[in-house]
Amino acid sequence: MPTFHDPVADAAEAHEVLRALAHASRTFDDPAHTYTVMGELLGGLRSLAQVLEQVATAHTWDESRAHTDSGDHWAGVEEAFAAANALRRAASLVRRAELAVDQASQHSGRVAWAPATERRGTSPERAPRALFGDGDRFAHRALSERRGLSL
Repeated sequence: MPTFHDPVADAAEAHEVLRALAHASRTFDDPAHTYTVMGELLGGLRSLAQVLEQVATAHTWDESRAHTDSGDHWAGVEEAFAAANALRRAASLVRRAELAVDQASQHSGRVAWAPATERRGTSPERAPRALFGDGDRFAHRALSERRGLSL
């Protein structure tokens, strides 16, 4: 249960919840549920970008307390500001990921999934890459482009 006041405990819980989602989302009994999951992921990405910005700010808020393990204050300040800059870059990248997931959600929202029938062929997590090997992203791209999709 989130505390809303202990960032260490809430970060640990977020990690566990994301691990559970990674496990649960390996397969979907109903592909229409992917739309709902993407909506929740969008909210999570927005919150993650905010958290990264706040952690960045915490690194530079009280620079008088920053030191290295050897006691060097100015080197500690440099490291704190470098960490803050890296965190702000990460927040920017997460916002870009949010835009991509939002676009995917819009496309997914236009899919009308037919009721399930008997499944044939390979499982969704193995196709179409299984045709060329898991690491062949160019083959996957060729198949996607042939279907009019873009990566």
